[in-house]
Amino acid sequence: MSPMTSDAIPSQLNALLPQLSADAVKLLIPYLTQLEAETGRVLVKQGDSGADVYFLLNGKFSVFEKIQINRSDVVLNVATFPGPGVLGEVSIMTATERTATVIVVERADCLVLTRDKFNALVKVNPQIGIELLQAFGAIMYGRQVAFQNKVRGNILRESLSVEAGIAKMARYTGRVSRTSPVLAQKLFSEDLKGVNYNSD
Repeated sequence: MSPMTSDAIPSQLNALLPQLSADAVKLLIPYLTQLEAETGRVLVKQGDSGADVYFLLNGKFSVFEKIQINRSDVVLNVATFPGPGVLGEVSIMTATERTATVIVVERADCLVLTRDKFNALVKVNPQIGIELLQAFGAIMYGRQVAFQNKVRGNILRESLSVEAGIAKMARYTGRVSRTSPVLAQKLFSEDLKGVNYNSD
């Protein structure tokens, strides 16, 4: 992995935050701190109130959650993912505690936006603050849609029929039922194609 170079940082941030203009990225950069995160470093810890956002330029990361099953602690490794990516956008937007612990499993170059630096940026340039929040919202939305599609896809793929899949989906995701063709025609244009799930 090559170290961070100031020439590469703008294009790396543009790739992570496509909603921001090139000028907005240039204005953001002075508010970021460079971090070389070695293998084993804990970036965020479940339950902490930290609100730093990490722009992960490279490296590899594992996500862990501590839950209880029958009042016994269980730690789950719920994901492993490579950079580039963004980590911590939920906490800076909502001021809530961290929902998982994330550790570095392969050395990573990161840029960090602390809550204090974010607040300072917003005071100087509120428009960039708005654009950043929109970018973070888009990231959260993308993750939510990907998760929803994965859950639905797995449920439907494991079902013997479409109707059995819909019934099983209702059990796991809340009330779901198939609408009549007449209602469907009123609700959606004929050319709209929804997400395709294969049930076989």
